[in-house]
Amino acid sequence: MKKINSKKVILIFSILLNISLIFSIGFVANHYKENIYQKIIDKKHKADIVMFGDSHTAGGKWNSLITDYSVKRLGWGGFTSDWLRGLINKAIEYKPEYVFILCGGNDVGQRCFKIDNVITNYKIMADTLRKHNIKPVFQKLFYQVKNQKYNNIVDTINIKLENYCKQENIEFLDITKGLNEGHHLNIDVCRDGNVHLNERGYIIWAKHLNEFLKRHN
Repeated sequence: MKKINSKKVILIFSILLNISLIFSIGFVANHYKENIYQKIIDKKHKADIVMFGDSHTAGGKWNSLITDYSVKRLGWGGFTSDWLRGLINKAIEYKPEYVFILCGGNDVGQRCFKIDNVITNYKIMADTLRKHNIKPVFQKLFYQVKNQKYNNIVDTINIKLENYCKQENIEFLDITKGLNEGHHLNIDVCRDGNVHLNERGYIIWAKHLNEFLKRHN
């Protein structure tokens, strides 16, 4: 039996350990990449784009999804357009070129819900941004998978928002193309079977954002 070379064993073990460590660091860095981007942006306090909205916005890994731009993510799960209107100055702090706004879905079903109130909140946010030479971009609200009543209300909100944007020369972006199945959100792009997007859904959404940015820059 050949004698085992202890130095060779130690060397092989050391190499395998280093390879394992490199892969572990890479996995962790990739997993937390968006959080790292956000911390860098916060430190600089500057971003090219602010994604502003509720849980839909909060769930996006925007710096991986949107190419060639630094993106500050300002999204809060469950927030209504009333609450977001009060936070619009947080977006202004980052001095972006664009603020992409998506909210209003959480307003539906609230005790004092009124469609016109949602539209008013969008108007106030747009006016505030434009006073600071920041371009607001309104995004078309998503449907839900199994809620026809909700989807009908969303249709009305979207029509009113689009009409307002035409009057005021504000960009209105249809981010729902490729996400719907008829008059419902396609269940295949949902992670919860009803409303919140999965990775595939975010890739489709981001495709519309990237196309918009290419057209305007």
